Amino acid sequence: MPDTSFRSVCPYCGVGCGIILDVKDGKIAKVRGDAAHPANAGRLCTKGSSCDKPLYAQERLKTALLRPQRGADAVAVPLEQAIGKTAARLRSILDTHGPDAIAFYVSGQMSVEAQYLINKLAKGYVGSQYIESNSRLCMAAAGTGYKLSLGADAPPGSYEDIDTTNLFFVIGSNMADCHPILFLRLMERKRAGAKLIVVDPRKTATAEKADLYLPIRPGTDLALLNGLLHILVENGDIDKQFIAQATRGWDAMPAFLAEYAPSTVAEITGLPVADIMTAARWIAQAGDWMSLWTMGLNQSVAGTWNTNALCNLHLATGTLCRPGCGPFSLTGQPNAMGGREMGYMGPGLPGQRSALVAEDRAFVEAQWKLPPGTLRDVGGNGAIAMFEAMEEGRIKACWIICTNPVATVANRGHVIRALEKADYVVVQDAFADSETTGFADSLLPAALWAEADGVQVNSDRTMTLAQKAVAPPGEALADWELIARVACAMGFEQGFSFTSAAEVFAELSRFTNPKTGYDCAGVSYERLRQGPVQWPAPVGDTQARHPVRYVPAGQVLPVFPTPDGRAIFYARPWMRPQEWPDEQFPFVLNSGRLQHQWHTLTKTGRVASLNRLNPGPFVEVSVQDAQLLGLQADDRVRVTSRRGHIVLPVQISQRVGVGQCFAPFHWNDRFGPDMAVNAVTSDDVDPLSLQPGFKLCAVKLERVAPDVLPPSAPRQEEGSAPMPLDTLMRHFSLDDPVLQPDLPEQARIWLKGFLEGLRMVPPQPGLVPDVPASAPLPVEARSYVNGLLAGLFSRVGEACAQPLPPNVLAVRQSIRVWWASQTGRAEALAATVAVWLREAGYTVELACLDHCKDADLGQGKAIFVVSTFGDGDPPDCATPFWDTLRARKEALTGLSCAVLALGDSSYASFCGFGCALDGRLRELGACMIMDRVDCEPDFEDTVEVWRGQLLAVLDSTTPPVAPPAGGEAAPTTTLPEPRVGTRDAPVIARLALNERLCQGAASKDTRRIGLDLGKSSLDWKPGDALGIWPCNAVEVVKTTLAALGLPADTPVTLKGAGTVGLHDALLRHFDLARPNPAMLHALGRTEGGYLPELLQAARLDVAAQDVPALFRRMQPRLYSTASSPLVSGRVVELTVGVNNDPWPGVCTNWLAGLPAGADVPVFVQPTTHFHLPADGGTDVIMIGPGTGIAPFRGFLQEREALGATGRNWLFFGERHAQEGFYYQEELARFAHTGCLTRLDTAFSRDQPKRIYVQDRMEEAGAELWNWLQAGAFLYICGDAARMARDVDAALRRIVARHGAMPASQADDYVAGLTRGGRYLRDIY
Repeated sequence: MPDTSFRSVCPYCGVGCGIILDVKDGKIAKVRGDAAHPANAGRLCTKGSSCDKPLYAQERLKTALLRPQRGADAVAVPLEQAIGKTAARLRSILDTHGPDAIAFYVSGQMSVEAQYLINKLAKGYVGSQYIESNSRLCMAAAGTGYKLSLGADAPPGSYEDIDTTNLFFVIGSNMADCHPILFLRLMERKRAGAKLIVVDPRKTATAEKADLYLPIRPGTDLALLNGLLHILVENGDIDKQFIAQATRGWDAMPAFLAEYAPSTVAEITGLPVADIMTAARWIAQAGDWMSLWTMGLNQSVAGTWNTNALCNLHLATGTLCRPGCGPFSLTGQPNAMGGREMGYMGPGLPGQRSALVAEDRAFVEAQWKLPPGTLRDVGGNGAIAMFEAMEEGRIKACWIICTNPVATVANRGHVIRALEKADYVVVQDAFADSETTGFADSLLPAALWAEADGVQVNSDRTMTLAQKAVAPPGEALADWELIARVACAMGFEQGFSFTSAAEVFAELSRFTNPKTGYDCAGVSYERLRQGPVQWPAPVGDTQARHPVRYVPAGQVLPVFPTPDGRAIFYARPWMRPQEWPDEQFPFVLNSGRLQHQWHTLTKTGRVASLNRLNPGPFVEVSVQDAQLLGLQADDRVRVTSRRGHIVLPVQISQRVGVGQCFAPFHWNDRFGPDMAVNAVTSDDVDPLSLQPGFKLCAVKLERVAPDVLPPSAPRQEEGSAPMPLDTLMRHFSLDDPVLQPDLPEQARIWLKGFLEGLRMVPPQPGLVPDVPASAPLPVEARSYVNGLLAGLFSRVGEACAQPLPPNVLAVRQSIRVWWASQTGRAEALAATVAVWLREAGYTVELACLDHCKDADLGQGKAIFVVSTFGDGDPPDCATPFWDTLRARKEALTGLSCAVLALGDSSYASFCGFGCALDGRLRELGACMIMDRVDCEPDFEDTVEVWRGQLLAVLDSTTPPVAPPAGGEAAPTTTLPEPRVGTRDAPVIARLALNERLCQGAASKDTRRIGLDLGKSSLDWKPGDALGIWPCNAVEVVKTTLAALGLPADTPVTLKGAGTVGLHDALLRHFDLARPNPAMLHALGRTEGGYLPELLQAARLDVAAQDVPALFRRMQPRLYSTASSPLVSGRVVELTVGVNNDPWPGVCTNWLAGLPAGADVPVFVQPTTHFHLPADGGTDVIMIGPGTGIAPFRGFLQEREALGATGRNWLFFGERHAQEGFYYQEELARFAHTGCLTRLDTAFSRDQPKRIYVQDRMEEAGAELWNWLQAGAFLYICGDAARMARDVDAALRRIVARHGAMPASQADDYVAGLTRGGRYLRDIY
């Protein structure tokens, strides 16, 4: 159980999902959705559910850094020293150059307390007009538009409107990816009958769900909005009474709208007239409708006008300030709304006030106890102009907090030059390695949201307290506290001597604004600890929710915060912007977010599970444009605008229209050169909100060399079965017994011989060995041994775990196990299912559904293990398969299958994809051999029951063995005796070699391991794998014993192993790296980790009989053999990467630490396919980066020893040649003797641009194609997750390019290589 739990809020988008942080031993042990929170009711997206992970990133900034001079490395200093230095420099610049020489650039991720204090410091004490935030880049247009149309910022409605509306008009927003939890709420309402219109140039995941999708031409939204209102007016579908009583400015609208007839709008927007008419009709018929938008409208040079036009639609139809209605702007940051309320950009002042209004200045001066006239009636000219002023030298110092402008500001070259020009740059951040921190003269370490108290305000005005759950690292402090301490050091103690965030909040809550309705005077930390509160919440308020604004008690019509209480119509014409595609720059680049990443990856980029889902940058191009440009998948494309260029791998997609492209902006300089999308975006601004027009960027596209992604983790392959007889032998023999009966020597010799006999001839199924009465054993010992034998062999279905005879194997059909996974759980479970089926004697093909072709589904048996993503959708990898299956016309009557679905019942579409897949398979006539099983996240018990049912069903459908020729009855099945040198009967090898292959102080530890097989009968061929049964580390065993609180010699009974001492069980039989569910339950935890760490301070109250259930069983590890017996004799060599990430690998660390001559239990796992060609004259191409070189070293040794005449070509890669050029001298000798015809190396980190084996393949593509055409075999060994896929993709591109064939034909060619046994892979 956790030590304590804290209610908090997700630190990502503006939905403001409530979370619960379970804390144990001072660390966040689990993140849970808060079921009581009004924003999410317990749901979390992939980012929210992993939001604790960045807290523990190694790149956290734990101490302050000062740069002695530009160009020098920053030096760690005590925080107090850095605060003093920072304050002194800022004060000096203020006194010398005046207030406008200092600028502040802050963030919508800061707490409202920090936002309040930095604005107080900037405007009230420094007196600078230059305070800007990253909200200027995303929400300024919406805020300005709200103020103009309705009189005040922030939506007039609330999330509750989603639950009652009849129509959603989503424009310029990909809610499904960027606000996924809110989108799920929308989909629930849609299922209840509401319609969904989506307006977006790109067919996003949101557009996929639309009842009406309008793929608008980029930059023409305003014309569409005007056109819709034109149709409503023409058809009389407006609320004239509301217009007359609650608005002004309508008189000018009809004549203005006359210019936006449907045909005109269709010509401007590229939309069919009929679809425009349909959208207007649905709005008219809806009664209650709401609009939702984000960057697609805001990041425009007409962003404010877009908001005005949306408000016009609602005002004209009277659909706002009542349930289910209104214009709702969705914020992109967790506290962008709070920042707008605190006035942290331009002339803003706390409480939705403005420094341009004398009354507002006077109020704030009184609250801050400043002399009248202190506040200036200025407000800067926006973020773009601020950095331009810095670039010109007018701003001397800049303090940047919790944001990354080098990556995020449009036309970012101005920011880089500005920071280089500034005399002093202060960066306050939680991480040391952002693109902006490199420009800092002073770097202040900040706490993250869970490490300090602070309030966040979400999109619908809900305030949630993020409580301090854990301590920040090192000297890091909350943003508000760093601001306050620097301000005090500058001499402003009077206004900044706060001791807690609660004190700061108490001060800012006094900024009630009767004009706009902003009021949180009735909110305190004490109240927020009980739950979130939505403003307005005046003194005395006790209601948590205030969903509708502007409607006084007892009235129906709203009173808006304008001088006359009326909302205002604005006639906003569409005008073609200056940034527009032309002959030189014919494409429009649209940039945005992906679902599983956020901003510039300072947080999500450190979460492995998210990086697997969205692994890298790309530019999305239409199929038609790709053909015109000669692009193929993963080709590299140079994207050039009038401002700069980037180079990204291409994704060819139907999502974007002709003449358009899309790129996510997440990846920047930290990940490589020429990736920063904002190097090309336009910094033209909306003249009212001063927000840049990111979304419309004219570019040209050019094909360059293709881009690839790096290979990843080292090999870790595990088996499944324990070693029962060896365990029993150890228990009774002399090899360090911990518990044994007191036997005389003669009895011990007899018992050893008896057990050896059982090893040589195992009993038949159902027969239990018995110690004969003549055995020279004491009565007690005989009873004890018989009990152990009964425990080992009296098992129902025990034969299923043993190898089946050939005549049974012959009738076992092949089964395909297909998986589709978004987070990896379904993939891991599918691999387990495959192991179970193989143990039961079936031939199993395991693959992701992205490899499933239409023809693969025609006949045979298949198991589908699938998860659900989003609102009942397939995982990304299964989307093409699902599209194909839905479009399929042919029946699947030859397919017998079952579906195992993973999901979470807290979501409406529980196991939605599994259910849909099951339904579609049935529709197509597939025979479902058992009903679909739907699993919750804790699926272990459910799956175990399903396993038994599946195997029973499969056994019942397996045809009987055909009788032998001649009519004789089939012989009685007898189980063969275990062969020595197999998994269940390993031999003991002696460690003969343990040599480090990495030179110097390399970050990796790769070993050449040699194991002497001696006189055993074990043989191997190059390409086979060697299985090793490892032991746990002694220190880990000690830690586990201490946690269990049981003596080392406590007897425990293990399935398949008999009774052994606890110490021996922990040393050899249990996997002490990973906790199983029972152990997690015993520890009071719900999430795993490295078991020795979890057990470090634990003390479990368990009995001996409970111990086996607490642990996973030890499994053997498999390694590719790295030598030929023709060269190394009886010493089989391995190439092993010692694994310590995310925790120490059991086997690799055990091997690395063994002394020479140590015993190692081993067996050979023969390969059925990964061997050299039988014809020594056949050419061989080998691709093996990292430890993947292992089998190819054996191949080369074998071919040289046999005098094979075929050519040999090796592609090898590692990070650095100096550290990782494994077997360099031996490879040079092979090349010298002519055995190695060609060697291509790729050392990825030895040059600025990373190069991998895939690149080398494509560089040599023409020659590689010639080898293939001449009949060469191609082998790949290494990581399956990245390298193998990238190499496979490169191979297909080579075939297509140099074979002059389309991609589909290239796929067929590669498939033919596979079928012909010429494309062979040993990947893991």
